[in-house]
Amino acid sequence: MSKNIILTLVISLFAVTMGFTSCNGNSKKDTSNADSLLMDSAVFSIPDTGNQVTIADSSWAQAAKSLTESMPQVQPDTTKKPGKPVLMPMGNMDPYRPQELLDGLNKAKIGDLRGAIVDFDKCIAKFYKNHNAYYYKAKAYVELNEPQNALSALNLAIEYNPNQPLYYYYRGELYAKDNNQGSAFADFDKAVSLDAKFVEALNYRGVTNEVLGKHTEAVADYNAAILLRPDYATAYYNKGTSEAAMELYKDAIASFTKCLELDPKKILSFMNRGNCFVMVNDYKSAISDYSKVISLSPERSDAYYNRGAAYHYAGDKKACDDWRKAQSLGNQKAGEMINKYCK
Repeated sequence: MSKNIILTLVISLFAVTMGFTSCNGNSKKDTSNADSLLMDSAVFSIPDTGNQVTIADSSWAQAAKSLTESMPQVQPDTTKKPGKPVLMPMGNMDPYRPQELLDGLNKAKIGDLRGAIVDFDKCIAKFYKNHNAYYYKAKAYVELNEPQNALSALNLAIEYNPNQPLYYYYRGELYAKDNNQGSAFADFDKAVSLDAKFVEALNYRGVTNEVLGKHTEAVADYNAAILLRPDYATAYYNKGTSEAAMELYKDAIASFTKCLELDPKKILSFMNRGNCFVMVNDYKSAISDYSKVISLSPERSDAYYNRGAAYHYAGDKKACDDWRKAQSLGNQKAGEMINKYCK
């Protein structure tokens, strides 16, 4: 019997729907039966970037507070010729906080992002190397859902402070959302080179490796992230998806199991572990995992479909009941299985 299992993979920051792809890209053959049954559980076919650092995470209020509590304001140098920008000494942490920057942060804090951008531009007009202003401008554009403008601002933040790993990380995030995985990888790689303990960047570099089909490299990145943060459930989940893609199903089962120890309600780990249990002919365990998915999310048609498939492989007529339920929830392929196996 041929088993073509589709793992349910997900990205939680960017809901990018992909086409169906099998767990390993090929069918796993079992010569006991010539029938082929597709496990229809694909929602997204890229790994999880949940719990990642994102440019929208930092609080505008906290940003304004940190500036207020830092060094005294720096005013424009009036000895310079009119219209000539004042150069600001740059370091990894910029202590300068011109009033225009603070005004912009206060406007952003109350939701006036357009007004904030105007003030950030005023700051840049006086202190054109103020990388903080470009960074906050990028943050505002992200929150306004204008990724190209955010990208342009981050490019300048990096130009004037090339040693800040977060800037590369955030730019990589934008590239990944735009499906520019090569540029995303380069930025996550740079972020890791600047901060070897940047676990989110390690995980996201693993994600880009995985999307690029470089599963061995992806697993190495996930392992590095786990070494630094042993309770990083997302990294264990992603490690499992790459291991499954390499047909290392027992290793994948172990990774999904560890993820579930850390995050017992991570539905996709149950789904993917169930798929891998089917691939190693452990139908009882697969049925248990799909049942857990159903208990957590009763309207998931793919969980009923998959459990029906596991019952079918195990020779249990309960398969038809699950496929009928999946069909009632809108799963069209379940109807095909009913017509083929439930007459």
